Amino acid sequence: MQEQTKQDLWPARLQAQLESGQTIRAWCAANGVTEATFHYWRKRLAAIGASGPQFIALPGCASQHAAMLEVETPNGYMVRLGSPAHVEWLGMVRAALR
Repeated sequence: MQEQTKQDLWPARLQAQLESGQTIRAWCAANGVTEATFHYWRKRLAAIGASGPQFIALPGCASQHAAMLEVETPNGYMVRLGSPAHVEWLGMVRAALR
């Protein structure tokens, strides 16, 4: 199996193990996967995911309107605030991103 195909397949496998309620050992045995392979892909995909954008949903922020304020950090975080009340949260959000 090609590397890209495996990379596309493994997120679903990791999710299936989580949803199964089984231990990693039991899930791997039931699915014909070695534990070493499971841990390899979990670690590899976590590293890939860590380099991508991170999104944090804030309560009450879903809006169909354009953002009143957008801030993009050097680390790739995008903060979109849609109302004056949300703008007040900026200090707390900024502190959390440090």
